[in-house]
Amino acid sequence: MRPPIVETFQTTMNRCFITVVEDMLGRTVKDEILQLLERNGIRQSEISSRFDDVVEVLTRSFGNPARVLVYKTVTELYKEYSQRAGFTFGESLRDQIALLKERVISDLLRPRHGPSIDDSIYITSPKREE
Repeated sequence: MRPPIVETFQTTMNRCFITVVEDMLGRTVKDEILQLLERNGIRQSEISSRFDDVVEVLTRSFGNPARVLVYKTVTELYKEYSQRAGFTFGESLRDQIALLKERVISDLLRPRHGPSIDDSIYITSPKREE
């Protein structure tokens, strides 16, 4: 079983990808891309956990311009967690996702528009009064 914070991260990344595709290309193209991923065995709920496969399918289908979608998705993900995306278009986006995920887990970061999470994972133990 995955911790709630990891599931939230994956849900947030899925939402960022879908939002970026729809904002850049429109609802019809977004639906077509989701169908393309589905035909390649990638369900919508698996986008974040199989992001390397998503990138491969998009690159195979659209060529290098697919990297723009990936880059925008990663920058949106950083914004969602109120983090500065201090990387360039040419850097490894896989590494940037891993770094953000590590920070989200270690610092218990919440996404701006994420699903509700059990607040108990964010609450620190109360200080004892002396």
